[in-house]
Amino acid sequence: MKTVYETDWLASKPVFYNELTGRVGYNINDVIDINNLEFHHEGFNNYLDFGYSVFGQTPIEHVKFLRHSSRLSVDEQGRLSIEYLDDPVEQWLDYRLSEDNVIDLIKERVQQWEQSVEGEIIIPTSGGYDSRLLNWCIENKSRIRSFTYGVSDIQAESSEVVYARRLSEILETRWEQIPLGDYHIYLNEWDKIFGVSTHAHGMYHFEFYQKILPKVEGENPFLSGIIGDAWAGSVNIPLLENINDVQRLGYTHGLHVNSIQSNFSVGSTLLSTYWEAHRCRFDDTRFRVIEAMRFKIILLSYLRSVPSQFGFLWWSPFLDVDLCMAMLNLPPNRRRNRLWQKEFFQKSGLDLESMNLQVTHQNTLDLQALHRIPLKPLDMNILREVVRPDYVDWINQNIISCQSNQKEKILGRLLRIRKVGGALRKLGFADGKGKNREAYNAYCVLLPIENLLRKRNIT
Repeated sequence: MKTVYETDWLASKPVFYNELTGRVGYNINDVIDINNLEFHHEGFNNYLDFGYSVFGQTPIEHVKFLRHSSRLSVDEQGRLSIEYLDDPVEQWLDYRLSEDNVIDLIKERVQQWEQSVEGEIIIPTSGGYDSRLLNWCIENKSRIRSFTYGVSDIQAESSEVVYARRLSEILETRWEQIPLGDYHIYLNEWDKIFGVSTHAHGMYHFEFYQKILPKVEGENPFLSGIIGDAWAGSVNIPLLENINDVQRLGYTHGLHVNSIQSNFSVGSTLLSTYWEAHRCRFDDTRFRVIEAMRFKIILLSYLRSVPSQFGFLWWSPFLDVDLCMAMLNLPPNRRRNRLWQKEFFQKSGLDLESMNLQVTHQNTLDLQALHRIPLKPLDMNILREVVRPDYVDWINQNIISCQSNQKEKILGRLLRIRKVGGALRKLGFADGKGKNREAYNAYCVLLPIENLLRKRNIT
């Protein structure tokens, strides 16, 4: 009897497989043969450059993952066969609805789901457009339990918290702020689920849901706005004019490591193959957005898998291909800066941005976490097998400096005060924020590699 795995149009639930051993699973750790660990040199370098696995290849030799719209079968002898299915996007390329009809369709899908579940409905609410719209869509507002975390020095003043609080007041829903900052204690839990498929970056969600869980009752249905912003108009990928521009699809936001730091010097077969297969479609802005989400979904899948790990019944309307294409097919001038949604919120009394709410848009959450629970330095001796040791040393020095330098902490806080910070900068003062951020990002990318090498070394 065959065992079958299938991916949707985005591969929103990644499927990993080992083409040598025949192991298949949703957790990359389950398919790695740790006793015969070998790095795929190009896959490793791509992992560094993007911050996560791309082109169907992980950093590990023989360990791959299914692309979108694919079916993998495992027979009784453990032999694998892969079938590439028709891309569902092709059926919806000409699917166009009016803006009002798109809103109605989202509301209809949400309320259909609402009627299919019981108990309190959990909605992580940043106050942004996606979570704002989902709160509005729920018919029985008394079922909503919305939760928000702030990312600024004073978390209660963060725009996410202030907007979410005001939204709950308008809609008369139950809302609560969840304080964060201790999420580095969840690094091991992150590694157990994601391993070297992606960098360690979403531990704050472990802390978030761990604190939410005792506050809710029932079956815990969970409504997510995962990548709704991409379809609505927030994601804009410039034209890809040559093979080097493919990196734009990674949408990394700086959370990666330049592969020049790798010990592996290899060609770009995977990149070239991808470019030749897709280059003819990159003039379509919609296709660039879709491909960017297909690239990054192996990272973004944590938005689904982490709450599921805590027992929440996860669902989102923004994985329905017809709905997503209807949003992508709205006129470009209306999608730009999400104008179509902005005007909808103005008509609905939910234009929070125009309410003159006192907020801060700074994001210092990782810095707060570093100060609360310092990170253990990367092991240069272990990592020297795959990356330059002087680079690992640079990361450690900057992480340690950021965690321990009280003067830098105080200066950083002063620089974030509007008028004080401006005056200090004119005098030549500057914090190490950019350098510290780069070091922290690199740490998150290399830690999963170190963890894997450490496991191999003790087996």
